[in-house]
Amino acid sequence: MIKNISKICIQKYETKFDNDFFVLNKAWIEELWHLEDSDKKDLLNPGKIVDNGGQVFFALENEKVIGTVAMIKSSDDRFELAKMTVQEDFRGKGIANMLMDECLKFAKENKANEIFLISNDSLTIARNLYDKYGFKEVDLDSQKYDRGNVKMILKITN
Repeated sequence: MIKNISKICIQKYETKFDNDFFVLNKAWIEELWHLEDSDKKDLLNPGKIVDNGGQVFFALENEKVIGTVAMIKSSDDRFELAKMTVQEDFRGKGIANMLMDECLKFAKENKANEIFLISNDSLTIARNLYDKYGFKEVDLDSQKYDRGNVKMILKITN
């Protein structure tokens, strides 16, 4: 266990969370869009993210997964923050902040210089989170997701 605030803890990837990773992300994506092939590639094999030098974090309450986020290694000093979601009835309770804090800690521990993300400008709550943590919008140079119309980066100072 990494972090514990009240009954919620953040834990690193374990294979027993594979289905939770898929189900939680599928649910939020399908609130507004459809599941894309690029989503399925990451969602159906979160262990590969870890095997390739990244990490997947899970927020748990009483052993039940209620949130998740992935740090996908893009290069030796760069990670993509992706697949962040919190179960609908747990949103607004600071869980995304807990997940983001673990991502930043992970990036620093792995000597990253930058974290980037691809999002959509209709996700205003997510955008507020990214702004709060200092992410800055840059030109979109990725077609990884059809729904992605915003790219943001955060420079890491170790």
